[in-house]
Amino acid sequence: MTQSMDIIALEAAEASRVVFSTIAELASAICEEHLDSWSQRMLEAAGIHMKVVGREHIKRNENYIVMSNRQSHYDIAVLYQALGIPMQMVAPNDVARIPFLAMVSGKQILPVTIDGTRTIRQGNQPSESRRHTAHVTISAPIDPASCGPGQIDRLITVVTDAIGQHLPAPLGHLGSGENTLAEAPARII
Repeated sequence: MTQSMDIIALEAAEASRVVFSTIAELASAICEEHLDSWSQRMLEAAGIHMKVVGREHIKRNENYIVMSNRQSHYDIAVLYQALGIPMQMVAPNDVARIPFLAMVSGKQILPVTIDGTRTIRQGNQPSESRRHTAHVTISAPIDPASCGPGQIDRLITVVTDAIGQHLPAPLGHLGSGENTLAEAPARII
């Protein structure tokens, strides 16, 4: 009797795991669909089209920590559409922890440069004369291990330089005004 109860308990546990896993995957797929739709509508409403360079650096079965500069509130929608991969966002006050997370997890950092969203004002109605172009450059992934163990400052410099090389003006340092790594989308899963 005890053995059959153990089998029933194990089967119930496995069934629960499968059900909860399926629910989580379904919820994630629904969120991704909503984010895709939202970002498309946002860019369309602002009259933004994109020129994307470097998509070949994204490997479909790879997980990255994506870091980019920030120019405006349109950047998240631009990133979502330009990259075409599921992402989780990190709050601006957590950005400083991202290089550490990359070092610990061993995940590569995918540097992305956004240029051209700074001058777009919220509420602009698109017209032929008000079309805007967001230039997105996806650089080659950076392996945190290449900077050496515990070399977070060096990793930050390498990532900042990779992003900054595609901007018309120097990127500056973390935390300063425009063109900073003020908000870093991250695909952490």
